[in-house]
Amino acid sequence: MADEAKNEDGSVILTDEKGRLLTVKEPDFLQEARITRLCGDASTNVGFMYAYVFPAIWVVKIDDNPVPFPTTYREVEGVIQRVGREGCSIVLGHMKERQDAGKHLEDVKN
Repeated sequence: MADEAKNEDGSVILTDEKGRLLTVKEPDFLQEARITRLCGDASTNVGFMYAYVFPAIWVVKIDDNPVPFPTTYREVEGVIQRVGREGCSIVLGHMKERQDAGKHLEDVKN
């Protein structure tokens, strides 16, 4: 993966293709539920949710600028726009690595 550094709070700093430092942190379960509700009918579009919405809402800071967690659908779209293709791409890669690492740990336990 691209440059990555872990913080004490569990967040990770990723560097996207534009050279921006993206601080990412997995939303908690309630935040995920709220986002799903905010997206309404669009939440049934798995490609949209996993390629755009979820990677974008993992971003809590771009460079030194906080990215507030969205509370309206319009804000969800704003976060997607702000994070952009390059940001979503690097966050998706990070999400996949975490998922793969979790599967590996389960295999080791069994």
